[in-house]
Amino acid sequence: MALERRPIDRVGLLKTVPLFSSLTEQALQKLADRCLIRSVPSGYLLFAEGDQSKGLYIVEHGRARIYTTSREGREQILHIQDRGGMLGEVSILDGDNYAASAVTTEPTCLLFLPRAAFEEYYRSSPEIAHAIIKSLGRRLRALIEVTDTLAFHDVAARLAIFLVNTAEREGVRTGNDSIRLRFERTQEEVAIAIGAARESVSRAKKQLIENGLIEQCNSSLIHIPSIKALRDRAHS
Repeated sequence: MALERRPIDRVGLLKTVPLFSSLTEQALQKLADRCLIRSVPSGYLLFAEGDQSKGLYIVEHGRARIYTTSREGREQILHIQDRGGMLGEVSILDGDNYAASAVTTEPTCLLFLPRAAFEEYYRSSPEIAHAIIKSLGRRLRALIEVTDTLAFHDVAARLAIFLVNTAEREGVRTGNDSIRLRFERTQEEVAIAIGAARESVSRAKKQLIENGLIEQCNSSLIHIPSIKALRDRAHS
């Protein structure tokens, strides 16, 4: 695994990670000083399910797939992580082995925080202990929301929820209520995110387009004429 030579804003990247976003600049800098920068090619296995945890990774650029493997060798994709996404954080928190495998799907640059460095910093800094408690609380709330979404919303509504959240976070306002969103996630990635089959996602997207709630400008650009109307569909 080669070291990345180009300059990386470690503190800036750590700020985007929910686990560390509430830390002060001084605390972030101390944590950043403990991180290593690594650059790997596509298809690189960062860790395998059951391996002893060596630390956590944070994606600076690129993408990685998190998955588990059944006894029959079938893969179940759990997450696709891009910039700011963490890999292996569960094992660094509970002290157990990696619960899933992680492999890059394109050339990827990551911050690597060794487990020993994290534990040393955790023991000496009440700040990060408080940040972890807050992060776990957010995750619990997110799991409750996911459960609610899967139980009470159809696929089109789940897709609408996902697009609203993504647009409000990453989109560009083009009017009082309209947003332009560069959306480069694959159909498989969206299906994983909303807990649906790829074919169902395709049908749901077609439904939203036919209802005038989204417009597909090109392969990677979506226009949302009214974020309010899309949000209403999400919660209908």
